[in-house]
Amino acid sequence: MATDNGRANDGQKPKTTDVNTTNINANNGDNGNPKSQRTDEVTDSQSPIAQTNGSTTQMSDNIHDNVDDDTDDSTDDDTKASTTLLKEKALDLHEKIQQRRVLVIWSIVAAVLVVIIVIAGCYAFWFSRHGEERDYQQLQALAQKPKGMTKQGGLPAFKASDYNPKAPSVDLYVDFFCPGCATVEKGLSTPLEKMQEARQINLYIHPLNFLDSKTENKYSTRSASAFAYIASQEPDKSLALSTALFEKGYQPNKNNNRNVSNQEIIEQALKAGVSKTVAENSTKGTYNDYVDKATKYTTERKELYVQMQDNFRFSTPTICINGTMWPYRHLHVIQDIEPTLVHSLGLHREQVGDAKITPSIGSDGKALAIQQKYLS
Repeated sequence: MATDNGRANDGQKPKTTDVNTTNINANNGDNGNPKSQRTDEVTDSQSPIAQTNGSTTQMSDNIHDNVDDDTDDSTDDDTKASTTLLKEKALDLHEKIQQRRVLVIWSIVAAVLVVIIVIAGCYAFWFSRHGEERDYQQLQALAQKPKGMTKQGGLPAFKASDYNPKAPSVDLYVDFFCPGCATVEKGLSTPLEKMQEARQINLYIHPLNFLDSKTENKYSTRSASAFAYIASQEPDKSLALSTALFEKGYQPNKNNNRNVSNQEIIEQALKAGVSKTVAENSTKGTYNDYVDKATKYTTERKELYVQMQDNFRFSTPTICINGTMWPYRHLHVIQDIEPTLVHSLGLHREQVGDAKITPSIGSDGKALAIQQKYLS
């Protein structure tokens, strides 16, 4: 064993070395260059450095992949959060815009209402001061007026030739649908007729339609217009026609509210002595406009207002003596209306119908006060 080891030291190369060198040279083709061997050894996949570099690269790739995944998740969350925030801001902005729009709309509505109220208030104020004047002018401007119509819209119940400038005027304001008018007419028709025939008074009748809405088929307007036509053609039949239109059993009122035809009105006119032609033409609505204008003006005249329950307004029947309202409503009983009217005119009951006696108050005197015994 020692010899063998000595021969080896004498320069004989071991076989294993030759075989390995030969294999290396054969595999690398570099004529046995040691550097090539070392290089191959270094670059071999089994090299620790290579193994380390490979692991590092794989780890880096894994980290990169993990970072990318985390970054993607983080970006998605941020995007969702941003989107949600934007939606919330958009909804909040939309809500504010809607609220502002509603506020603007209500502000406009409120402003319009204020303007309307102001205009209405101004008109009401103006009308309270000038409404009567305006209605008066419209009454005077009628294209077709009944003959003999006074400035206040009254129609004479006498022929023009029977007018007495020294006698007091008596004005009756009536609506032919009014039951109270029928009661007053019944108590005054006889003395009024006698005094008118004796020219002791100048009687005027004002047919109105302010109760039209309560009637069937606008009876107040139709009857008042028919009366105006007949008063214009045959004024001396006016008082008799008034009596016929208030006749019990015929007159429609709030208690029966029956529908009266034009033919029935004509028949009542014929009963009052009106000529057939005039009676038949009276219901054609010739003076409807007059009735409307006269009613508007009359119901605006504050001097004709009375206290009616909780309202201060115009009401029928109304009686005026020499242009001033006569307070018959203060009577204890309505049956006393005849003697009290005669007294207020300045006559005694036995003087009624005496053409030789003119009422003491004359054409411009104030009516005498109603005697205390008749007052309630």
